[in-house]
Amino acid sequence: MKTDWERSSPVIIPDRQTIIKMLKPYIRDRQISKVEQIGGGLSNSNVKISLSSGEDVVLRIYNSGGIKGHIEKAILQHVKNIIPVPRVLYHDFSLSHLEYPFLLLSWVNGYQLSDLFMTENKASLSYAGHEVGRYLAKIHDIRFSSPGFFNENLTLQEFDLSGSDSFLNILDDIIKDGPAVDNLGAEMVSNIRQFAMEQAHILNSIGKQNCLVHSDFNPLNILVEKFGSSIQVTGILDWEFSFSNSPLIDIGNMLRYEEITESSFIRPFILSYVNHGGELPRKWLQIAKLLDVIALCDLADQEGCDEARVLDLQSLLRKTINEWDLYDEVQKNIY
Repeated sequence: MKTDWERSSPVIIPDRQTIIKMLKPYIRDRQISKVEQIGGGLSNSNVKISLSSGEDVVLRIYNSGGIKGHIEKAILQHVKNIIPVPRVLYHDFSLSHLEYPFLLLSWVNGYQLSDLFMTENKASLSYAGHEVGRYLAKIHDIRFSSPGFFNENLTLQEFDLSGSDSFLNILDDIIKDGPAVDNLGAEMVSNIRQFAMEQAHILNSIGKQNCLVHSDFNPLNILVEKFGSSIQVTGILDWEFSFSNSPLIDIGNMLRYEEITESSFIRPFILSYVNHGGELPRKWLQIAKLLDVIALCDLADQEGCDEARVLDLQSLLRKTINEWDLYDEVQKNIY
């Protein structure tokens, strides 16, 4: 799961005095007892700050600036009573103390779901699948007026992926030239284009989709804890890429690295998703995987991709194409 991928920008850790100035309205007279980098992210900078009062908080700095911080803040406040997410404690988008926008978030206990996958504990993965499916259904129950990308106020700029024509046009914009071709190679790009043209017709039946999509919904961004024999989700993180569109985008992302014929996770995940109100069309697995092709190609369409990232993306795209004929039987055996 993005093993050995290099960051797209250096980690930003302000010095202690700068942090005190940045967070003064929140911490007031409290002292900062510890500052430490939180690993895992590839784009933003996350810093754990321990306060003299015993409270731990997370300083989340948006390295690329822009409105991602605005979107994440708005989404976290929108879903806070529905989904386990960090609370927004403070924010500053003025760039007055730091040249990057930032949020201050509550600390969430737990460990990454990806760590649980590494254990290959079938019972724990089954419990986790049930919990993750339940919360994903809650996310997708949140609806907007149309499909599209959010601005800082969560109003929408329309972006529609439904239908074969829209899908193929978007994919072609990504892979027709530039970094995606350089990183994936001309032969693979040709194979992707041919594969997409052959399979895109399955998107004609899903219609416009307008639910909340996390868009980076994967085991790295889900925190869990073990309670007795069960697994509970304690936090769903990193909402800056969220938008309004098809729920199958999140399902494709979640199942990106899964061995579909040997998984202890997929069946409880999907059944729980449906039992808690999630809706799946016919050929849901094929559609989810096809939509994920766009996400994978988009990740490849960046200058300076490191070798580990390129090899991983090539492998995932090849896997989707090679396993395509298995998906129909797999989904029939699940739902």
